[in-house]
Amino acid sequence: MQPIRSEFTENFGGGSGIRFQIRGVKIAGGTNRLTAQKGGVFPVEMEILHNCPECEDAFNQIIVGLAGEDQAQVCVWHGTNFSGGSPMQTMDGILIENNDSPQWVSVKFEIKVPDKKGSYLIRARYAQALTGNLATEEARQRALPAYEEPLKWWKVDRPNGPEDDANIGLIVIE
Repeated sequence: MQPIRSEFTENFGGGSGIRFQIRGVKIAGGTNRLTAQKGGVFPVEMEILHNCPECEDAFNQIIVGLAGEDQAQVCVWHGTNFSGGSPMQTMDGILIENNDSPQWVSVKFEIKVPDKKGSYLIRARYAQALTGNLATEEARQRALPAYEEPLKWWKVDRPNGPEDDANIGLIVIE
């Protein structure tokens, strides 16, 4: 079985720093591992730290999905260099975080697992689309559309999607 990380770091490929870190993944209020009798939609929460001064002023996202899928299921963070602070609205009405220094933030979202016996690995990676979503408590209070553009980054520069080192959770359907 592939390892499921309690902490995950996505490195910045173009420099010496990191893009983001994930910790404290909880599926359905438990740990980062869940066994269920049938598939469906499961609530997930985790903490993220986007800390990418080398990203300059690019729009960055953290996306999450299942290993082996063609695209991510959800965009959980959207911003520039650093996570934290109150979301700001862009001229297009899109929410972003752009803090002066990185802060851990909590995000909540749902992941859909097929109703078929098997092991489903939850993975994460970065995207750099123009649009994106925030899944922080404050952002979830606002009725905003779900932006699809960052979800398509699942296989950009990674033909099979995120690798084994991006495993942040596991749902087993018995």
